[in-house]
Order: sequence, then structure tokens, then C-alpha cells
Amino acid sequence: MFLIRSTKYISLFIAYLFLIGCAANVHERLGVSELEWTSYSQDKQKVLLTNYERVTKERASELGQQQKKDKNALDVQALEVSIYGGKAMFPPAFINWYAYHPVHFNILSGECHNIELIQTADVESKTELRVCFHNNVLYLDASNYDLTKKFGSVSIYHSPLWSSGFAYKEISSSGYVKLNNVTVEIKQLDSVPALDK
Repeated sequence: MFLIRSTKYISLFIAYLFLIGCAANVHERLGVSELEWTSYSQDKQKVLLTNYERVTKERASELGQQQKKDKNALDVQALEVSIYGGKAMFPPAFINWYAYHPVHFNILSGECHNIELIQTADVESKTELRVCFHNNVLYLDASNYDLTKKFGSVSIYHSPLWSSGFAYKEISSSGYVKLNNVTVEIKQLDSVPALDK
């Protein structure tokens, strides 16, 4: 009897520790500091978590529909993108901005990628910048809980200058990594290359 009861309590204790461990990283998934997260009421936390789940589901659903549309559209099919300069916020703190190594990638119309940013002062410190490209718009730095920024907190609309390449300077965002004064270079690709991810 005692063994069964203590096994039950041990199982409950292990489940409790697991839930605490999951909850401890919630603020990181949302892109807010632990201090900010704990300052929210339980109701506000529930709303943000509900929005996080909704954003995740809607992104997957809408991206699938968008990929079908983009394959049939007569628009820009691929971009070469470089992001450099400025700073970004990194987990787990999300309190200060830090310099990062420049990134360079290609993206097809209808795709989204998580681009790894690596801090220059600490190569072990990394974060992911969500980038999507569809309907001739490049979206940067999606929010994981704000429904209005589920594809990106920055939208860069097609320009004829993309055919020769153009640099957008002092771009700042309000999504997961909160870019601060970065430069985004965009060049339209005439053919669809094998893409970097």
C-alpha cells in the first residue's frame, strides 16, 4: 500500500517538474524576457499562449495555401537576401541588443525559413529570425503571439530596384528577435537556384 502511494506521489512530482520546465521556457518561445512574462497576470499569459497556438496553426495553414497560389503566379520567384549590421535580441533574456554575424540566403516565393543569427561576442548564443516571401513581399521577424505580425513585423514590398539589388538601411522590427537598425539587401533572381537554408 505504501509503495503504491509513494509511486503515485513520485509520478505526480515528476509530472509537476516537467510542467515547470515547460513553463520556464514559454517566455523564450514568445520572445519576451522572463521579467516581462512574470509581470503579466495569469489571464494575460493565457491570452498570449492562446495567440501563440493560433499563430502557429494559422501560419501552417496559410503558408500551404500561399505556396499553391505562388506557384501559379507571375511574380518574382526567388530572392537573394543579405542581412547585416545593427543588432538583435537573443534568448533567453531578450533584454539587450547584441551584434550578430551577417547572414546570406536565398528564398523562393511561397516559402518561410528560420534563419539562424549567431551573436558575434558569443558564438554559442543563437536565435532564429523568421523570414517569409510571398505575394512579392518579403516579411521579416514574425511574432509568435501577435496575430497581426504572424508572418513578419516588417514587410518589404516588391520594387523594380530588386532586379539589380537594393539595400534597405536602418530597418528595425518588433517580432521575436527585435532587429535594431539592420541593413537588408534584396536582389531578385532571374532563375530559381538550389536554395540555401
